[in-house]
Amino acid sequence: MIDVSSRLGRLGLAQLRINIFNMMAAVCSLLLVVYAWFMFLPMFEGLPQYSDVQVIVTLLSVGFIGVSAFQFYIAIWGRETKSKNQDSNPEEV
Repeated sequence: MIDVSSRLGRLGLAQLRINIFNMMAAVCSLLLVVYAWFMFLPMFEGLPQYSDVQVIVTLLSVGFIGVSAFQFYIAIWGRETKSKNQDSNPEEV
């Protein structure tokens, strides 16, 4: 987790914490979309299967963009899980 509370305290977003692993997963999902359109799809240009592959790439792109949006949402606004040690009361231990 990256704690950005010191920088954003004056903006009223002091409790904002970003999960860097979900952020990297979202960026990788977007990179797959870019790869599909600029590297994979042009290999089929001029072939009769081009329109079929274009439909498949379009559907996959919509799915990956949706997944990426969800991952960005989870990375920024997701709840932090607490371990058992953090939940217990020090007086009970």
